[in-house]
Amino acid sequence: MILRYPSYYDKFRCIAGACPNTCCAGWEIDIDDESYRYYMSVPGEFGRRLRDNMKQYAPEEDGYESHGFLLKKDKRCPFLNDENLCDIYRELGEKALCEVCANTPRNILEYGGERELAISASCPEAARLIYEDPNSTTFVEKEIEGKIDWEESEEEVAFARLIQKARNGGIRILQDRRVCVYERLTAFLRYSEQAQHCLNQNLPEQIETICPEDFISAEGKKAGRRRDPKRRYLMFLRRMRFFTSLESISREWQEILERLERQFVSPEDGAARYENAIARLQSYLSENNREYEYEHLLVYYTFLCAARCVDDYDFLGKAKLAAVSFLMVRDMDAALFVQNDGAYSKEDRIKTAGIYARELEHSEENMQCLAEEILFGEGYRTGELADSI
Repeated sequence: MILRYPSYYDKFRCIAGACPNTCCAGWEIDIDDESYRYYMSVPGEFGRRLRDNMKQYAPEEDGYESHGFLLKKDKRCPFLNDENLCDIYRELGEKALCEVCANTPRNILEYGGERELAISASCPEAARLIYEDPNSTTFVEKEIEGKIDWEESEEEVAFARLIQKARNGGIRILQDRRVCVYERLTAFLRYSEQAQHCLNQNLPEQIETICPEDFISAEGKKAGRRRDPKRRYLMFLRRMRFFTSLESISREWQEILERLERQFVSPEDGAARYENAIARLQSYLSENNREYEYEHLLVYYTFLCAARCVDDYDFLGKAKLAAVSFLMVRDMDAALFVQNDGAYSKEDRIKTAGIYARELEHSEENMQCLAEEILFGEGYRTGELADSI
């Protein structure tokens, strides 16, 4: 089977207690059935501690598995010690970790007989790798032994290849540095809309006739056009209403929303302050040769999410999720940029992108809410969204 992942994936190593954050707090921790059976069999004092700190989910609770850990204050895992290290790992070894703990911060997607791996920017060390290299992200493909655990028809495999082609075409657009990242994102949305049209017409094979470079050429001819600041500010306010409605994973997320509201939500001069901050931030990143960070952010979410449309046929929705994620992170950047008197460090990038990733990627409810907002909310038609970038 083919294994595919971003080239920086090979460099990832958990830094454990040296990490400024932890994977073991902020959300529910499910226990897969095999691990649950093992934990129930562990003898002695530690076995009793395991059993005292597990629960069975009620039917109405939204868990991937039947069991999970009983979390402590601040949603900390009961086995996360004062040094931010895992007592299960220390007592029983790495093989004793349940699936979610063993895989985090990795994301695994299997489809079309292939496996794709990514690491989540919610992990500070992963985010450092994602954003440190100014060169465009490359991807590794290699043949490994084994196969996925379910049978797929020839039609399903062929469809998966077409979705991969669409996803890869989108990434080519996002990495085309002949035009600025804003023009690339607009071209990516237009391209994704055309790919979605093929899916809506039940003609996925026509995806192969779409040329990604045509969309970059079209946007390049419009480069430098002035976008509507009123529409941009209106969409910012809509994002604020939506994101403040989500389940909060951390206090840091609340602090960011409060900062955004303080600085930019005002009927008198909020629009002007927002527009000024966005323009100054864009100039700052361009002058410091850091616009590539937004390219990496968009490629990260496109690789992570786009191929998942093999299940729901919503390729355009996944592209819009990447776009909205970029816009929200940019808003967060702008607010911090203003607070820092016109400075934005690499450490700020890692922290801000990580806070956003934790809020969205680690809450199935929040991801579903964002998908529904994009599908049904005002202002998310492709043209409207593109004009508000």
